[in-house]
Amino acid sequence: MKLLRTKRNEAGYFKARTKMVWEKFFGKHVADNTRDMMVRNRKLYVYVNNAPLRNQLTMVREGIRKRLNDEFGEEYLIEVVIK
Repeated sequence: MKLLRTKRNEAGYFKARTKMVWEKFFGKHVADNTRDMMVRNRKLYVYVNNAPLRNQLTMVREGIRKRLNDEFGEEYLIEVVIK
């Protein structure tokens, strides 16, 4: 995967890495209710269909960011935005 990362496609690289581990880290229910993800300006935007789930994820945004950055092996994401 490291070979695919360049400055030009860095956001796409981290979006793909996030999608690969999303269900493993946060479970099938969260993955099924996640509509889309986008990385822009080192921020991860997560679009969720379920309002109560959106509220729960909003409360643990910092934990999500730390867990994904640990998986990446660097402090890439500066914020997680749940919409």
